[in-house]
Amino acid sequence: MTGLIAAEVKKLTSVRSTLILTLIGWFLAVTSAMPIVISSFEPFRGTSQQVADAVAGAGGNSIIVLVVGLLSMTTEFRHGTIGRTLQLVPSRTRVLFAKLAAGSVYATVFFLGALVLIAVVVVGAVLIQDVSFAVDGAAFEKAWQGLVGAILTVLLGVAFGALVRAQVVAIVVALVWIFVVENLFAALWPQVGRWFPFQALNGLFIPESAAGQLPDGMFVPLAGLTALAVFSAWVVAFGVAAVVLLRTRDV
Repeated sequence: MTGLIAAEVKKLTSVRSTLILTLIGWFLAVTSAMPIVISSFEPFRGTSQQVADAVAGAGGNSIIVLVVGLLSMTTEFRHGTIGRTLQLVPSRTRVLFAKLAAGSVYATVFFLGALVLIAVVVVGAVLIQDVSFAVDGAAFEKAWQGLVGAILTVLLGVAFGALVRAQVVAIVVALVWIFVVENLFAALWPQVGRWFPFQALNGLFIPESAAGQLPDGMFVPLAGLTALAVFSAWVVAFGVAAVVLLRTRDV
């Protein structure tokens, strides 16, 4: 199984699209931290809350790892290599689990890279502003939640890719769902929309300072462990469906 996972990691990291998406994601992580360290409304003083809000930006690019997860599965069907893969490893469940494991490795590296870049931004702001900074439990909480969120997101991407198979369809449906359907429900039926997968996931990455300033009546996402539990339930549901259908459908 270790060799199979290593082969899937090599597949994932040897294509240009993975590198491009990773660089885009890291750039977005840096830009998410910039408003916190250069905001004109609240000067950066290196408080523990500001540091925690910056750390939250490392996990706020779930769309990147989702697309990478989708591509890792749908590319096999698009180019017809899934048949060769299953000839070498007849167990479809093992192939799926190997892709899930490889995706988890990628999500971990992606998140840690984003975290390092954000740390550079924060340290640079500290040196420029000539202030000290504090790191407490809130920052560590955002870090581990972001890491778990990134891993779960790539798992969801792999599972959804196994269900849909068609690469373009999978990506379009995922993007429409995230940016149109979920936002529509969040605006019109917030008590329902907050339980959708990516609305729940986003609750992990909203800075506490921003969450506390939401006007009454506005959409309030789930937060903390509740949000993580809801998103995990969605991932498990899609994962089980992917295993069942991959074992029963023709390639």
